[in-house]
Amino acid sequence: MGFKLTKSIKLGKFLRINKTKKGYSVSVLGKNLKLTLNNKKKLTASIPGTGISYDTNLGGKGKKDKK
Repeated sequence: MGFKLTKSIKLGKFLRINKTKKGYSVSVLGKNLKLTLNNKKKLTASIPGTGISYDTNLGGKGKKDKK
């Protein structure tokens, strides 16, 4: 089991910048929707508390993660 460490800076009521080992992401938080864009040009839209989310890649194929 591994641990993740995330540093988060909240800018105002609806904007958050997250820093992880692999890069940055920006989240826009709403009452019923959360939009996240990360450094790999991946956009995630989710409805908090429901487990429903949608992911899409912006700007081409991009790189695949090594596992």
